[in-house]
Amino acid sequence: MKTTNLLLILFFLLLGTQADAQIFKKLGKKVERSAERTVERRVEKETRKSTDRVLDSVIEAPKTSKKTKKKEKSKEENIIGVQNDSISKPNKGYI
Repeated sequence: MKTTNLLLILFFLLLGTQADAQIFKKLGKKVERSAERTVERRVEKETRKSTDRVLDSVIEAPKTSKKTKKKEKSKEENIIGVQNDSISKPNKGYI
């Protein structure tokens, strides 16, 4: 009788340690998932901020017409003294 009680107590103690191991394993996985979600949220937040800044700068940039662009190019050519037509372009087929 004493040996059966001792064996039962020992059996339940061993089951308890196995259950603790499973609990710690699940807890570790939850912590890992939580850390991943935190990192993902942080990356999304930073990406959103930089995208918003770029879009704001594009929207708020002064608009230039084609005429002003041509004038700016001709001014640059006069300053440098080189025209775009004099520079040879490589053939696309030989690349």
